[in-house]
Amino acid sequence: MLAKLHTFSLVGIKALPVEVEVDVSPASIPKTVLVGLPEQAVKESTHRVARAIVNSGFIRCSDRIVINLAPAELPKQAASFDLPITLGILAGSGQFESDLFEQYGVVGELSLEGNTRPTRGALSIAIAAAKEKKLRGLVVPASSAAEAAVVEDIEIIPVSSLNEAVGF
Repeated sequence: MLAKLHTFSLVGIKALPVEVEVDVSPASIPKTVLVGLPEQAVKESTHRVARAIVNSGFIRCSDRIVINLAPAELPKQAASFDLPITLGILAGSGQFESDLFEQYGVVGELSLEGNTRPTRGALSIAIAAAKEKKLRGLVVPASSAAEAAVVEDIEIIPVSSLNEAVGF
């Protein structure tokens, strides 16, 4: 099943929109493939994501997972893709449903336990999210919410963990 989420990539001090597409499909051998020219930090996120899923009480699916970060030519070099990738995997594997992710951007690094960590550039990301007319709000780590909340034109949803993000 295909899940799509909105997130942002920092390029210098500017945040640019990125679409996270996650397709989960049956396979005899589990495999996670990350495409869209991610940098090493983003490639490493698949390991954090897998542990955060299990340690938050969800099932690590044994299917083929293809994660596309678009547009491919945009640099993607931060761990802030963890949360949107994880939510995409959970939605794509049918572990939860949310149509709110069409209206909300999501950013955040995850610990192995599934807790969120501060996001670098939360203010720039919130400014960019406010400019995206299709977005109503932005889901951010609770530790970055005050920085993002400076922007008044967008709803900021602070979350401390993967479970809180799923519950949103």
